[in-house]
Amino acid sequence: MSARITTQDALHALFHPRAVAVIGASDDTTKHGYIVLTNVRGSGYAGGVYGISRRLKAVDGIACFPDLKAVPEAVDTAFLAIPAEAAVQAVRDCARAGLKAVIVGSAGYAESLDAGGAARQQDLRRIAREEGIRIVGPNCNGIYNAHHPLSIGFNTAHAKRLAPGGISIFSHSGALFDAMAGRLSMLGAGLSLFASVGNEADMSVLDTMEYALTHAPTRVIALLIDSLDDGPRFRRLALAAHAAGKPVVALKIGGSAAGAAAAVAHSSRLAGDDASYRALFAASGVATVATLEGLMTAAALLDKYGPCPGTLGALSTSGAGASLIADRCAALGVPLATLTPETHAAIDAQKMFSRIGNPLDMGIFGGMRRSADVPTRLLNDPGVSVGLALVHSMNPWQGDPYRAAMGKARETSGKPLLLVSPGGMPEAERQTYVARGIDVFTETDILLEGIGALLFPPPQPQPEAAAINATMLPTRPMSEPESLRLLARFGVRTVATIECDSHADAVAAATRLGYPVVLKGVAEGVAHKSDLGLVHVGLRDPDQVLRACTAVACPHVIVQAMITGGLEAIAGVTRAEGVGLVLIAGLGGIFAEALHDVATFPIPSGRPAIEAGLAAGSLGRVMASPRWKHPGSAEAFVDLLMALQEAALALGDRLHAIDINPVMLGREGAVAVDALVVPRL
Repeated sequence: MSARITTQDALHALFHPRAVAVIGASDDTTKHGYIVLTNVRGSGYAGGVYGISRRLKAVDGIACFPDLKAVPEAVDTAFLAIPAEAAVQAVRDCARAGLKAVIVGSAGYAESLDAGGAARQQDLRRIAREEGIRIVGPNCNGIYNAHHPLSIGFNTAHAKRLAPGGISIFSHSGALFDAMAGRLSMLGAGLSLFASVGNEADMSVLDTMEYALTHAPTRVIALLIDSLDDGPRFRRLALAAHAAGKPVVALKIGGSAAGAAAAVAHSSRLAGDDASYRALFAASGVATVATLEGLMTAAALLDKYGPCPGTLGALSTSGAGASLIADRCAALGVPLATLTPETHAAIDAQKMFSRIGNPLDMGIFGGMRRSADVPTRLLNDPGVSVGLALVHSMNPWQGDPYRAAMGKARETSGKPLLLVSPGGMPEAERQTYVARGIDVFTETDILLEGIGALLFPPPQPQPEAAAINATMLPTRPMSEPESLRLLARFGVRTVATIECDSHADAVAAATRLGYPVVLKGVAEGVAHKSDLGLVHVGLRDPDQVLRACTAVACPHVIVQAMITGGLEAIAGVTRAEGVGLVLIAGLGGIFAEALHDVATFPIPSGRPAIEAGLAAGSLGRVMASPRWKHPGSAEAFVDLLMALQEAALALGDRLHAIDINPVMLGREGAVAVDALVVPRL
């Protein structure tokens, strides 16, 4: 087995190779073997470029050789433009010829969903491990380094000389490269690195993200991802990117929650892929967008201005425009600033009618002669981090005062001021804004996606996981009494519970606990007992206990103290694919899944983050209401969640899910009355 080339050394060889080979070189202009070969040369790459072909001596003046051993200089990387069946052996040949990394462009691997494709991908992974070589792909279209410069790939954008800049794009898909590069060009931004990682048989999108952390020209990292292979690692890298001053923005595609439909645990169905990824991104300080245009706009704005955490100050030339901005900010989650009393009073003194708000309707001031300093006052409000103006095209006599006022606001505040003109404007007029440092856009929602990324808060501090002794789990779903006992060990407050093997034991347990009580049948493999009539509540005497024992018809039952509360909550843990363990909390009871009102947090999360997430949801709003009569229950519920997180950290890889449903919230604080622990089988 050869020494394995480190990931970062392999990526450096990919983006800065001494020489490049294209295996499967062709003189057919429609074949990848021709397109990639000529793209490498056409990019301005200064190193050696060689084709590998047993038939050809040259392609458009590029020398071809029958194999890698015949190439007159050391080759660091190669693009394999050959079918999947041949590529597997070719990767081994590349390794033995001394190459550090290869790009496998062909399809026909795990994405094909047939046994042969999956086996080929496993062969690639095995060869990379055995021979030491590193692989990008398969099923990808290549890489681009705008600073070297170097283009190795067959996308339309690979044939272009792209302007160098600060934005690195890492994607599972390569087909959208030209669209992304084109949008960057439209925005006047430049590319640093691009990599399409395809099926990630060896190197992943997280590997390229890590490479960008120390790549000096990269200032912003943009991710277009299907999924992640390691959520905790992503979080660590995102925190490192923040520390390095390199903001990350992501577009996550493919958010179906269908895979959770058959899950045993409520928490697994309630978390869902989208919610789990959103929680991970938020905790990591990674802004997310919903469109490709928004991804590139966010990246371009972050590259130009850097992160501007805070809120938006907006104005419009009309009341309708101000209302539109307010509506779209609400829909897209862009926070609008609440003006300070001082700012509000100063602006209010200049209006002729109506009322002051944010967004501001500039029409209420009776012309710019009366309100020339209003944009400046708005942008200089301490709560405003970014300014937005919705402005239509204007004649000079009308527009010059607006431009002067907004130019002064931009200059004195030093904050970004962005303009959206949905109807567009003549280039000469647009340049009058650009000359004042005001960028002009035509698409309101896309610009607001970018602004949302500018305003996105920094990552939440990641708490240190306490050293906890490992806890063993059985290789089956645990019963309710087993689950409650286990969680109690970690500080989860649980209802008093007695296990019984006979009717007489049940009556004795009820007497010991004091009436009323709850009786539940314990049936192996049954997760949701109430659906099968195994739960009887409010039992007030021995006769009712005996009748309940007969009704459940189980050899084992539990008797619990009857806990009454003002509200039922759910708390849980689940393993979200690609993200890792996540904590969920929200409204619970038998209708928990129908309500689907939960907050999701990556594990570990700090107490302030959990408190803030709960406060934003229905459960938090109820407990903060003046009508809620149990103020201590909110803190007690957070205590329970922190203990539940501690249990999840201790159980680690052995855990699939935990449900506590319901947690009774009321005068006794927060008490778990039903629990299910599901080991990872």
